[in-house]
Amino acid sequence: MSNEPTIPNARGFVRSLNILLKFARLYGLEHSRSAIQFDTTWSELLAAVEASGEAGLLLGSSGSQLLLDGVPLESSPAERSFADLLSAAGVASICFTRSVDRDEFARFVRAFMETGPKAGTLSERLEQQFGPKTSAGIRVNEIRFVAEDASFSDARVAAQLTVKTLGADADRIQDWFRSPEKMIQLIAAAEGSHGGPGGAEVGMGPGTGPGLGAGQGSGQGSGSGPGAGGGSEAAGVAGAGGTQGFGAVGVGGSGKAQMAPLEEEDLQGLLKLLAQLGEAQSLKNPQLDPTVWQQKLSSLPQNAQVSLRQALAGVAASTPSAKMDEAALLRLAEDLAIRFALDRFQRGEVRVNAVRHLLDKMNHELDTLRKLLKSREEKMASAGMNVESHADVLDRQFWAAVPDSGKRSVLLSPDAYCVPPRNVQQYVEELLGRGEADTAGDILLHYANCVRNKDAEARKKAAIGLGQLAELYSRAASQRLQDALSQIGQQMMEEKDAELQTLLSAAFVRLSQESASRRYYRAMQQALDSLNKLEGVRPSWAQSLRPRVGVESRVPEFIEEALTAEAVPEGLIDVLVRVPQAAGEHLSLRLARSGRRSERESLVQIAKAVGPYCLKFLKDTLRNEQHAKAAVTIGLLSRLDPDSVDELLKTRLANSPRSFHDAVIRQLSVAGAPERGKLLSDSIELFDPLALPLAIDEIGMCGDVETAPRLLRLAEGEILPQTSDYLRVKAIEALGRMRAPAAAGHLRRFLEARKTFGWTYPDEIRLAAAQALLKLDPAWMQSFLPVSGLDERALSLVPLDPIPERDFVRHRRYRRIRLPRQVPAIISSARGKYSSAISVLSLDGGLLSGDIQIPVGTEATLKIPAGLRSISMQAVVRFVRSQQAGFEMVGMGIDDRAKLRRLLISLNPSGPGGSNAGE
Repeated sequence: MSNEPTIPNARGFVRSLNILLKFARLYGLEHSRSAIQFDTTWSELLAAVEASGEAGLLLGSSGSQLLLDGVPLESSPAERSFADLLSAAGVASICFTRSVDRDEFARFVRAFMETGPKAGTLSERLEQQFGPKTSAGIRVNEIRFVAEDASFSDARVAAQLTVKTLGADADRIQDWFRSPEKMIQLIAAAEGSHGGPGGAEVGMGPGTGPGLGAGQGSGQGSGSGPGAGGGSEAAGVAGAGGTQGFGAVGVGGSGKAQMAPLEEEDLQGLLKLLAQLGEAQSLKNPQLDPTVWQQKLSSLPQNAQVSLRQALAGVAASTPSAKMDEAALLRLAEDLAIRFALDRFQRGEVRVNAVRHLLDKMNHELDTLRKLLKSREEKMASAGMNVESHADVLDRQFWAAVPDSGKRSVLLSPDAYCVPPRNVQQYVEELLGRGEADTAGDILLHYANCVRNKDAEARKKAAIGLGQLAELYSRAASQRLQDALSQIGQQMMEEKDAELQTLLSAAFVRLSQESASRRYYRAMQQALDSLNKLEGVRPSWAQSLRPRVGVESRVPEFIEEALTAEAVPEGLIDVLVRVPQAAGEHLSLRLARSGRRSERESLVQIAKAVGPYCLKFLKDTLRNEQHAKAAVTIGLLSRLDPDSVDELLKTRLANSPRSFHDAVIRQLSVAGAPERGKLLSDSIELFDPLALPLAIDEIGMCGDVETAPRLLRLAEGEILPQTSDYLRVKAIEALGRMRAPAAAGHLRRFLEARKTFGWTYPDEIRLAAAQALLKLDPAWMQSFLPVSGLDERALSLVPLDPIPERDFVRHRRYRRIRLPRQVPAIISSARGKYSSAISVLSLDGGLLSGDIQIPVGTEATLKIPAGLRSISMQAVVRFVRSQQAGFEMVGMGIDDRAKLRRLLISLNPSGPGGSNAGE
């Protein structure tokens, strides 16, 4: 199954929307090209929303993948860039409901057009225009989960803070503010001027600038100036290039530099100072007055100064060459905020779902630094570079800083929904890599249970997360996938909020699609069971979800794979039982195309296992559907319930065209039911004359001697007295194939009966009777043959019997002879007359060569030049290939058949060769 959306015009709307946004940015929304594209997109949106049901149309993104109602779209690079744009903006999905109007849609497009520093980010513009409280027609769902992550990937600091405290010239001051090591020294100097923690004193050591002594690897402070007072021990930190060092200020008498717990207001003051420093440095003439900044540093609480200094030391140690630009200042401020949140979380002062709230309280100060970077990021984004949002950075860093035990306890708690999906995925994959599959499964189960949370916001986050984690659920274990589908299904029956219904639908569809892709049949059963329950409560919603889930559309794939497997996959039958209509339809179609008996029997066994619901569908189809659809089901139904076929077939044959009669016979032949001979013989008077030859041959092939009396009556003209001698020949040949002993006496009469001059019956009837008696009573036939007047070469073209050991569903009825030279032929139908040539020929059909423009199933007249009068026959085109067409004879005069036999003998004087392979 392709992953295509089933809502009409939905995919077209996504493509048109992408084009519209490009036109609007290039020309403006009032331009004629933009206006035309707007009208097209608006009409497609209305059609898609109207067809989407009460839940609405959900357009989302997961990385570079666009999702439509939870189904991934196969997209072009342009559409992937659109998905990247939504992801980078922190937009998880956009819901278009039935109440959307044209003005709202125009405002939505304009939100993508606005650019510049005053416009704000895309998520801010969308939130301003289409927040949940301001619009019922378009709703924007942002990726806003719990506070997270804080193990900094490049903790670069607010380095330019301290420069001017030293009183150097402007260039040197700027250089000092760009070095984290020198900023540490400046902070220590400011701290020392007011009395450092624990009474530490600061000395000036040798070097190119002030220091705290030459830092040694052991951390012992030494230098020309006074060392740290009180005999305190200083932790040494290598200076840049190894030429200059500094010692950390000792804390108390122990000399250990430890980060004292900060109060929230202390941290906010520190962040505000970093924001002010960033603003000062961003000006063309930096406002870095030494006295002012020394006062600001000195005014910080001692714990804040220690925290800042330790953070700067971490930057210097991890990246000695780091430069404290605007980006580094922002990372430093975020690092401090995250470390503060993590410390409080680990001490149990806040729960995981409150961490985000804690960080949001510090956002005002962080936003100042972020805005300084905005112009640079806009330039990078316009150049096609992917810029990670600051919310994502904070998220990733906080989660990385949480210890393993903390991650596990959070993800196994009822607050698991607070953890962003990518962090859940990262940790679960780590567990799977370490072989802790049970723990990974428990985490996924707890996360899925969050859709049953009483809090609507929690359910929303969990629903969005489940859609994004669908592939992880499918890789982890089918049981977890099944459990997740069960939880979502239960919540869908109870959910009242329309937006949450849409999100739950998308998650349900994604997980169901993954179940089908991975062939997790137990999970598919759960999805179908959930839909059945939902249908009892909200039928329209369930009906709109069924085609999106796509189990019915994948039934042909499941059946095909089951045929090639050694055994039917566990759980497949239970899935088919839940979709009996799709199962019955596709099993019938597949059986109709079967070429091998082993394949056919496997299909029959699957159909029997599916049970009564499949059988009911087949019977209803044969009884009520159009001829073409009804004919396809008759083969499988004859294997499951031949009595129903016997009952219904007569009714359907009475007023049906020849094409239906022909299809019925061929389907019964392919299905190979032992009762097919009786089914055909009971309805023999109802078949179209052109379909009767095929029916009679099949009665003979099935070998049911109970049908012999009706064939005898047909051969003697008691049934269908106006029938042709050609059909009488067919009936006699069928009696010989089935080895009906009671027919021997009747067949002798066909051979022995004489009139005044010659024999009573034509040679073709006598030849057919003789060939049958060679099978029924060979001794009598051998004694009569010398006086029979029959040509022994003509007798050699015998009707073929079925070969049980061959693995074919149908067998050839006559030997085919590949002619040494092509025989010209003319075929005429309602579509015209064509000159052709025959390369393969038998007593019941052949192969035409040439450009023949005749559809399969067409009735035609075929003439083969032979002496003064052509051999004429009625035929049906069975297949058409490139420059070839196969035909089957369905009627001809008895004299024409005799001439055809002689032609075959003359073209193959050494004896009739050919093949008896199955058709």
